[in-house]
Amino acid sequence: MTATYKDVNDIFSRNFGSETLYKRNYCNNLFYTEGILDFAQTLDAHWLIDTVISYIPEVLKVYETEEESFLVIEIVVDKNHQGYFEIYREGWIGNNYHECISVAKQIIPFIDLPTKDNEEITSYKFFLELASVNPVIYTLLLTSEH
Repeated sequence: MTATYKDVNDIFSRNFGSETLYKRNYCNNLFYTEGILDFAQTLDAHWLIDTVISYIPEVLKVYETEEESFLVIEIVVDKNHQGYFEIYREGWIGNNYHECISVAKQIIPFIDLPTKDNEEITSYKFFLELASVNPVIYTLLLTSEH
């Protein structure tokens, strides 16, 4: 079965809260929700969780310097299935407020997520929310679960 963007919408509409959190045994600083697990399993996109884990050191550095408790993860994919993965935050730099301060960004030559039929660019957003400060643990969740 090839997933479509309708499948993506179904995932977000059926996941609006989570009773169980999951984690990879090799990363103690990230939990993820039932919705993220549903996304990964339905779209065969377990790479999303692993990519977030690979950038946890950068996220922890941001926490150490900014005490940032909320970040956005965005995956942008075009019709050729090329795009990027980015973790960003909002905040002040000097006297100016910025809506997108990049924490990490990776160009990805092939992204196997479904795209919207009538649009050149498809964007997927997720949240990374502080769950604990001692130790510092973040939770990865769908926007519908926030």
